[in-house]
Amino acid sequence: MKLKKLIFISAVSGVGKSTTCDYIKDNKLLDNYAIFDIDDLENINEYNNDTYNLFYRNAVKKAIELSDEKDIIIGSCINPVDINNLDTPKEVDINAILLTCSNDELKRRLKARDESRNCSSDEFIKGQVDYQNYMLNHLDMYDFHIDNTNISIEVVSSQIVDYVKAKEKVNVI
Repeated sequence: MKLKKLIFISAVSGVGKSTTCDYIKDNKLLDNYAIFDIDDLENINEYNNDTYNLFYRNAVKKAIELSDEKDIIIGSCINPVDINNLDTPKEVDINAILLTCSNDELKRRLKARDESRNCSSDEFIKGQVDYQNYMLNHLDMYDFHIDNTNISIEVVSSQIVDYVKAKEKVNVI
């Protein structure tokens, strides 16, 4: 296996991690990366609190298998504490990018989602706001942060691409 770079684009539901990953992938902005949404790799509903770390381990293992020797980007809500528990091969360098938006914008986006996604209840929204606040209180654990409250998907994607390419140039991802 060649050296792999594993980059997580991490965010709570509604911030735009799937949209961002899809945009980068569909526009071939980082063609040397295999880009996945964690939900396409593994079904979290098959796991519980006791097997949560196994969910991420299995998803990363599957991404490596599907990556066709490319480096990997995964959109997920993982936090860096969980990244340390991934048990990835030592050749894999891991990086975490955090996407956030304002709490008011997060609430607006979740309320606007289709009801079939089960994201609009006050309880679910409170959980996402609380988790985002946890992430923001631990910014030092992330390698890069983007607040996308008032910026377009094109700008967010461009910032991520610029960050990834700059890291590649110095080979420290």
